[in-house]
Order: sequence, then C-alpha cells, then structure tokens
Amino acid sequence: MAFERPAAPATNVQNAGLPAASPIDPAAWEAANLRRQGLSLWAVGALVEATELLESAARLAPADARILSDFGSLLYATGRPAEAVHYLSTSLRIDPAHPQTWLMLANAAHALGDMNVAEQAFLAALDIAPNLPGAVTGLGLLHFELRRFESAERLLSAVASDQAATGPAIYACLGEAQRMLGQFSQARESFQKAAAGFPLEAGIQRKYARVALVAAAIDEPVEAALRVYETAAGDHAEDVETVLRDAFQMLCGFGHEAGAIRLAEALLDLAPEDRVIRYHLDALQGTAHARAPDAYLTACFDKFAPNFETQLIDVLGYSLPATCEKLLSETGRRFGKVLDLGCGTGLAAPFLARLGEELTGVDISAGMLEKAEERGLYHRLVESEAIAFLAADDARFDLVTALDVLVYFGDLSTLFEQTAQRLTPGGLFVTSFETGEGADYRLRPCGRFAHAPDYVAAVAGTRFETLTRVATTLRLEASAPVAGEVVVLRRL
Repeated sequence: MAFERPAAPATNVQNAGLPAASPIDPAAWEAANLRRQGLSLWAVGALVEATELLESAARLAPADARILSDFGSLLYATGRPAEAVHYLSTSLRIDPAHPQTWLMLANAAHALGDMNVAEQAFLAALDIAPNLPGAVTGLGLLHFELRRFESAERLLSAVASDQAATGPAIYACLGEAQRMLGQFSQARESFQKAAAGFPLEAGIQRKYARVALVAAAIDEPVEAALRVYETAAGDHAEDVETVLRDAFQMLCGFGHEAGAIRLAEALLDLAPEDRVIRYHLDALQGTAHARAPDAYLTACFDKFAPNFETQLIDVLGYSLPATCEKLLSETGRRFGKVLDLGCGTGLAAPFLARLGEELTGVDISAGMLEKAEERGLYHRLVESEAIAFLAADDARFDLVTALDVLVYFGDLSTLFEQTAQRLTPGGLFVTSFETGEGADYRLRPCGRFAHAPDYVAAVAGTRFETLTRVATTLRLEASAPVAGEVVVLRRL
C-alpha cells in the first residue's frame, strides 16, 4: 500500500505532525488525530470507516500533503480512481518530493486509461527513487501495453534480475516483449519461467513452446526444432502446420532467412498448393517477380480479412489513411468521383466519402470487399486486380488513392499509365510506397516491394506533376518502423 503506517498513538504535538514550537491549530490537531485513526482502521480492513475519517481530515487540513496523499491512496484502493487522481495530484502540487505518492497517482491514472499522466507519474517517482520496484515494474508494464517493447524489455529485465521478487506474470510480459523484438532465446527463458509459475495455464505453455520452436529453428533442422517444440508443449501441443506457420512468419520478419527457408520448404511438403508460402519462399530465395501474383494476393487477404484491421492498426501501427486525409485536406479541393484502388476493408472510406460525392472501391480480395461493404460508404465495390480494373473500366475519376498498393508491384509503369488514363485532367493520384535504395525496385523477403524514390518520380514524371512528397513510417515490421513516402500527384 502507498500509505504511511502509523506507529503507536501520538501523545504530543510533535507526534501529531505539528512543529513543537508552533501555536496549536485546533483544526490541524484534529486532522492529525483523524488521519492516525483512519490509517489504523485501513490497516485492519475497516475501509468504510477509514474513508470517512480521512475525508474529514482532508476537509479540516486541505493543504496537508500527507493527508491528501493518504486519502487519495485509499480512494484508489477502494475503486474510486478519478477522485484518487484529484487528491493525489493536489498533494503533489503542495509537496512533489514523495515517490510513493507519484506511484499511486500513476496507478490511479492508468486505471482511468490516462496513459500520458500515468507515464509521467511513473517517471517522476523514478526521478526521486531510481530503483523504486513498483515504479520500475509499473512503467515497464505500461510500456509493454503501449507496445514500446524496447523500453518494456529493459525495465522488466531489471525487475526480473531479482528472481525472488518476480512473479510469473512479469516473466510472461517480459517474454512477449523479447519475442516481439526478435530476442527468441531470451524469450524462451522468460516464458519457461512463466510456464513454471502457471503450469495449468494453457496459453502460457503454448507461447513457451512456440517461442522455443522459433529459437531452435534459427539454426537447427526442422525435425530437431519440432522435437524441442514437442518437449516444451507436452500435453498442450498444437497442430504442426499451425505452429510452423507462426514460426515461419517470425523468422522471416526478423531476417533469419536460412531458418525461414527451411520452414517454408517443410510447409510446402505439408501443403504443396499453398500460394502464400510459395511466394514468400521465392522472395527469400531471390526469385525475380515483376509483381505479386494474383493468386497470392487473393489467398493472403481472404485469409486475413476477418482480423485485418486489428492486426494492421493495433499491431502494425498503420496510419496511412490519416496521413492521406491531411494531405488532401491541405489542397482545399473536393472531388466528384473518387476511386479507392486496393480499398481493402475500407479504412480510407470515411474521409474519402467526406471529400467526394461518389466513391468506388476496388480490391482483388472478396473477403476484404465484404468488410468494406459493411461500412455502407461505397457507391460501388468491384472485385478485380488493380490494373485489370483500370484497363477495363471506362469511368473517369477526379481522385484516385492507392494506399499500401505499390508494395505489391515491382515495375510501376503500367499501373501509373493506366491510372493517368482514368483520371480527369488535373485530377489527383495519391499513393504510398516503401523506400529502397540501389535498384529501381526489389522484392523484400517479406514479399513486399521497396522502390527507389527517384524511380517513382521518374515513372510519374511523364504523366503527372508532383505536388507533395512526405516521408513517413508506413507500418511496423518485426516491431521496427518501415520507411516510406506518400506522394500527391496531379495528372498533366
């Protein structure tokens, strides 16, 4: 608890918290007595009575930081975090030198979902007491919740160095942070300790087994890695293909190409017609592609459509629609007909519908289009590959957006040419691409193309005028930012 436990009942003015030489202030004297009684009642679990006494003490001594801190702490302990924040903040404005009060404020603010106040309060506590265990743990868990895995791993590792004081839940969070950073051997050790503390928790046992498989598969043959997995999983073993796919994604994302290739080959033995794994294996082995195959795109996005937005926004930090909206708003233009090319589930539809009068969405995945239709914002939805639609449709558009689409094309010339033909003179084309250096474009092991900015500018230059180029983070991959650009082009 974050309150000061009272000693024996005070018998003089000094013990009541008043200066010995000061004139006796009856209100302060009474407040000190009420505080002492309230803390004693709190210590024995009489929370209602303790609350009444500490509230009376705070009313009598509204500038006494200790009383306000104690009352705020009790309010938090009894499930009243909003009131707790008020009293704890007031206490700290009077006397900011108490780390335990900062810690309690952090906990109360976190309970209210105010992550910014919680973080600042944890940091203030640590500024005063750098090794305060509750603050180190709390800040580590907060950063884990905010997906700041590097700082979460550092803070929780410091807590875990005292194994006697570290519970299995801390090890589970530490293991997940390490897994998300690609520290698979360390994650295996952390999850092993978490699993030992939660022997009946199937979810923890399975995470331990999966990360053990990934760690082993980096250097070991698939058969050996699976034996490691089976030993770790025990009665909680899952379908082999499922765990191999999960391990493949982790190894591929963090650049363990040799291990990823071994797992891809093993997966193709189990599912020879798997278009997704086949394409990723090509990317890992450097097989040339001018664009992602239609069969890959359809299989990939139909599969991920149900959880696509949660994965893209919450896990990968995707925010291109917001960037695009800002850039288009700055033009001050409204648009008649708008084409959302590669619309996916319609993440851009809300702002495009505000800027345009008639919105068309096109995507190769029927599963994605089903989700887009649920928004009720598109006047027309078309299941088609992007270039095929542009070549076949005779409609003209005042605005075309293609967000996170160029990553599935290497050569951009045909896409840009067909887009220009579908735009009205002076119409805008807004698109994004991942930036790469050296060659005009290259297929990355993750199956996405990166393009050199000069190449994109050269392809656009014959048909478009560049209005805006903005460097940005497109998404996260293996918990690291993916650099890219958003460009606004005007048809000549």
